[in-house]
Amino acid sequence: MSNVLLIYDDRSAMLTVEGVLATMNISPIHLVLEEFDAEFLLVEMFDLIIFELFGENRSCISILKQLEKLATTSGIDHPPVIVVTEQDVGITEQALRTAKVSFFFVKPLAEAELTAAIKQSLKTSTTP
Repeated sequence: MSNVLLIYDDRSAMLTVEGVLATMNISPIHLVLEEFDAEFLLVEMFDLIIFELFGENRSCISILKQLEKLATTSGIDHPPVIVVTEQDVGITEQALRTAKVSFFFVKPLAEAELTAAIKQSLKTSTTP
């Protein structure tokens, strides 16, 4: 069973990613973006981290930088990262595209594309 962390920035939103993961029989661990603590990743090992963003959320960029710093300082490389955002995310989009992100999607997106990205990311994270 894959260990997936789903981080999102809107508690009340219907999560597109959650539906796709359910069709793949994956139950992610949910975390609201504002509650993220990079040290959590030293305790719990994940095969994949997925962000689903509904607004112009710069906290995601900060978290990605924390993950890269953690990988450098701890020697533990962070798992693949997928980011799914709403349209018109502005400046944040450019920063996310240049961060260490495996796949970046802007909604609306085809579920088949997201499914393929998840499968590819999980394959990559489990390859020795």
